[in-house]
Amino acid sequence: MKDSSKLISSQILKDIPQFIRMEYPNFVAFIIKYYEYMEKQGAPYHFIANALNFSDVDRTSLEFLEIFGKNFLAPLPDIIYDQNNIATMVKYIEQYYSARGSEKSFQFLFRLFEQKEEDQTELEFYYPSSDMLRVSDGKWVNEKSIKIIDPPEDVVGWEGGQITGQTSGALGIIDEVRVYEYVSGINVAEIFIMEFDVIHTAEKFQCGETVTVIRMDETETTAVLAKVFFQVNITNKGKFYKKNQRIKVTSESGEGARVVVDYVGKGTVDDFEIVYGGIGYRIGERVYTEGDDFGSGAYGTVTAVDGFGAITEVDIIFGGHDYRHNKVVVVDTSEGRDAVLMIVSDDIGMIETVEVRDFGINYDMIDTTLEFNTVMRVYNSDIDIDIGELITGNTSGSTAIVEYWDRQTDTISVEMISGEFEVGEMFVGDRWGGTAEIYEINVAEGELVGGCLCEYNGRYINMDGHISSLKYIQDSYFYQMFSYMIKTDRDKSEWVNYVKHVHPAGTIGFSYRDTVNNYFNESYGGFICPHLDTTEFYKFRWSFEQYHGGHTRPAGNTQIKQYAGIPIDDIDHINNNVDFKTGYAFGSEITIS
Repeated sequence: MKDSSKLISSQILKDIPQFIRMEYPNFVAFIIKYYEYMEKQGAPYHFIANALNFSDVDRTSLEFLEIFGKNFLAPLPDIIYDQNNIATMVKYIEQYYSARGSEKSFQFLFRLFEQKEEDQTELEFYYPSSDMLRVSDGKWVNEKSIKIIDPPEDVVGWEGGQITGQTSGALGIIDEVRVYEYVSGINVAEIFIMEFDVIHTAEKFQCGETVTVIRMDETETTAVLAKVFFQVNITNKGKFYKKNQRIKVTSESGEGARVVVDYVGKGTVDDFEIVYGGIGYRIGERVYTEGDDFGSGAYGTVTAVDGFGAITEVDIIFGGHDYRHNKVVVVDTSEGRDAVLMIVSDDIGMIETVEVRDFGINYDMIDTTLEFNTVMRVYNSDIDIDIGELITGNTSGSTAIVEYWDRQTDTISVEMISGEFEVGEMFVGDRWGGTAEIYEINVAEGELVGGCLCEYNGRYINMDGHISSLKYIQDSYFYQMFSYMIKTDRDKSEWVNYVKHVHPAGTIGFSYRDTVNNYFNESYGGFICPHLDTTEFYKFRWSFEQYHGGHTRPAGNTQIKQYAGIPIDDIDHINNNVDFKTGYAFGSEITIS
């Protein structure tokens, strides 16, 4: 490492005056020897002359390299020193310190520790907060859009731009653009809008007006807004409708609209009506509703019967709560039979709101109408009638197509073809000849309200805040906002001490170890069980066979071995005790105490 041009001993002869060199040669020799001694390896001048070299980690001595390591790599364990080039580590350690507490800092350490290249399997991270249940944390959106016909090819590039109505002055930011084609071949671009301000709201856009779009790159284009389907006001709410029932849209001009029942009202039972009294009933027998749908609790008693035990009077005691649909009325009797009773209510199943799932295109309010299905409650049905079957009224001659038949409560919804059914008449199906008698008929009505803005029902765009088997309540320990867990196939004891230094605020140290590939070569599911210190999670699988009744047999996919009094606090204990598993059990986890 010596540089002769920097050595004083090599400069002595030319720097000492000639008369001294000639008259005092021993003195000159002494001076040269003195400086040669000072320039030896480890002598004072050696360090002075090579200061820049010693400060360069690539050119320094082994002694100084060890000092660099102690100063800059102090938190790292000896095994990393032994496995890696210290000079290289010192040069890049600044990046590690600047990233402390991040995924990159953990990945850096484990790459050194595991001797892996960047393109090999990386350390994995799991953030419990992603599976944590937070109250009212769901992401709710109320989507609004406008439509244009025959959009330009670059219409998707409008996303993020600003759209302005030239006539209305309405403003909006384009959030998303969806392009599709209707059955007639019309190409449409639906432009979803984020409102720009409270004054120039999206509701002010007008059908047929020209809009100006300024893209993100500040280029400008124009388009014309198309008419769409209209909003609906319910004028007759009907009764006993169900959510998602189709509402038919008839129009000479438009196409593509899809409208369904959205929300139906809840109500109570006002009375029990006797359609047929049956025979063999007794006064005091309990009358109640039955069924799996919403609503419960309504009940009454039989208060009068005739000489044959036919029910002639029922008193209702409690009207129940939260009824949304029709229910079967049952009499708790030991001998009575054949009675037919119906619930009476003015508000169960009333249509409160409808949902427009597709606003279609080109609708004109003048030639557009809504047709709500007719909902009938029936009794004495002898054969089930299929969905899509044509039924005909025996008295009225009316015809209809069955949309659905709730066989549990004998509630039927039909699309009328001709005429009007009558209460009390019997209808017959054309396929199998099934019949039923009509107890009640309900038909809702609604009117259209003009506009060109598509206002969709609000919806959640994710499952945050929803009760789910995949979500966990915050516990301020593992399931909390700033918790994270690293996944590795290394035993925790090998790295737990030095990984504590990664995060400047310190860590508890949750880890996940997959030991499936290290023992028990099986192909079916395992489970996670907590380590004794409650901070490490092991995943492992059981052996191919299990001991049962003196013989072995293949283990079922849902059966998991039990350890009885055998320590399984680490992988070695599990391996050592493989032959001492006892019994078998159904389940998915083991609790270690």
